Amino acid sequence: MQPMTFMECVKRAWASAAQAAASMPLLMLGTFFAYAALGGFALAGRPVPDEGVTRSGGLVLLGNLASIVNALIYLWFTLKVSRFVLLGERTKPLLPAGAKPLLRLFAVGVMMVAALAAVALALWLILRPQYQGGAAFLGILISVIWIFVAVRLSLLFPSIATGGPIAFGAAWRDSRGHFWNLFGVVFVAALPVVLAEMILLIGLGIAGASPGVVQTPAWIAALAVGQSIGNIVFALLTTTALAWLYRRYGDALTTHAAS
Repeated sequence: MQPMTFMECVKRAWASAAQAAASMPLLMLGTFFAYAALGGFALAGRPVPDEGVTRSGGLVLLGNLASIVNALIYLWFTLKVSRFVLLGERTKPLLPAGAKPLLRLFAVGVMMVAALAAVALALWLILRPQYQGGAAFLGILISVIWIFVAVRLSLLFPSIATGGPIAFGAAWRDSRGHFWNLFGVVFVAALPVVLAEMILLIGLGIAGASPGVVQTPAWIAALAVGQSIGNIVFALLTTTALAWLYRRYGDALTTHAAS
């Protein structure tokens, strides 16, 4: 483990994000264009609330497929950024280790989503007959559980990115007693982009941008570009933060990967 303070982690995450962007410009540009194109399809396939407009089934399907591909690109992008920070690897190879780390990341994501869905179903079955709370309460409860589990297992992602196995137990042990540090470093590292997006949304609201207006082709293109930039910066900051947290706390995971 590499000792460092809370703010040292944050500052190193910011510095590594800038270095990754400068060292892998083609990867950044390729990801940007892919995000923007797929984001445009995803936005076009969304229904327009309170406007009485229904999207065609084909457009909705295309939008959903675009969202799925976007998620896969996000995984690949974070994989490359993690390997840059932890291994010094740059753009090539595009699929390190024969795509095994990417497939493992995807498998972990699927398992976590499936587990969350199972927990949500169980809670719904338990709470609904007794009328204990409504949909809002259930949503809050599931969100809290998801955040807790995601933070406790977050060190697993940089470990897998660098070639480590899927080791839930090791990740859980490494994060024991460090929940607020893990959550806080990632949150503070990503805070600039979160604040920028909030200011942008407030500005759109003040400008009177209605859902119908935003769904015009020009607005969809502009939003897709803005969303692409925001996603890339957010992914850069959170991934580099996790990479430095892995260096700080990844004891059992490092040992497990070496064995």
